Amino acid sequence: MPTWTVTNLMSYDSYEGESNVVYTVEYSVSHTSGDITSTLTGRFNLDLKDLSSLISYSSLTHDKVLEWVKTGLGSDEVAALEAVATSVVEEKTRKGTTSGKPW
Repeated sequence: MPTWTVTNLMSYDSYEGESNVVYTVEYSVSHTSGDITSTLTGRFNLDLKDLSSLISYSSLTHDKVLEWVKTGLGSDEVAALEAVATSVVEEKTRKGTTSGKPW
């Protein structure tokens, strides 16, 4: 099962009269099998048109921010990213394959 992690938050010090407003979330999706790990990274830009439900920066949690990312990406994209992370590991652990160059 792939693991999602919020790796960084980018925020405006001041925006529309609010402080520390997150505008971009950097995230990773990782899958590990044995000693092989595949990690995909991405950025998700938040919609700042309506700040009425703004959560103060100090009250943000990893789970809440991750919920924003997954909701914004949509279930199809979330499933696709998880499938890619998983398939890369499966390909690297498949017997009878070689990686590299002949020169």
